[in-house]
Amino acid sequence: MPEEQSRRIDRGDAGEDCQPPDLGPLRAVAEREELADARARLADGLGHSLPAEDPNAPLARDVAAALTEAGFTLHDCAPHHPGYRLGGVCVLPIPARHNPDGQGGIAVSWTTHNLLALDWDRGREHHDTQQTMNRALASVLKALGYQVDPFGTGGASLVTESRSVGPQTARRTRTSRERR
Repeated sequence: MPEEQSRRIDRGDAGEDCQPPDLGPLRAVAEREELADARARLADGLGHSLPAEDPNAPLARDVAAALTEAGFTLHDCAPHHPGYRLGGVCVLPIPARHNPDGQGGIAVSWTTHNLLALDWDRGREHHDTQQTMNRALASVLKALGYQVDPFGTGGASLVTESRSVGPQTARRTRTSRERR
């Protein structure tokens, strides 16, 4: 979309000739590919595939898909996974019994690439990057409509509720449920 047209839409002055794009074909491709991949890569705390019957699975799948739509790459959080070294967003279901606050949810945190994480000479850069990205993730999750609370001491967030329902979220959620 041309920049001027985008600015007019942001100002509410789209004009009669401006129609929203048909996202159906793009959504279909994304659902089959990157969103399906994000949901399939979810794991439990031991690195095993997240079972469908896990009570946090629906929320985890929704968070993973939303972050993928926002442009983030999910991290393969299990240390034995070949993609572990690459970093990205770690999305990890937390049962209520494993949280000192007694609340379950989805822990979301940033993980740097191993080139930064394991470089002893760059410890400050690693720490600052982790903190900055964890704050950014919390902000993005809030912008996407999730209830987010601080989790642990490393700057992670705990998503405790599904998104606030607005017109876009309601349509997306309904479409997701219809596929299951």
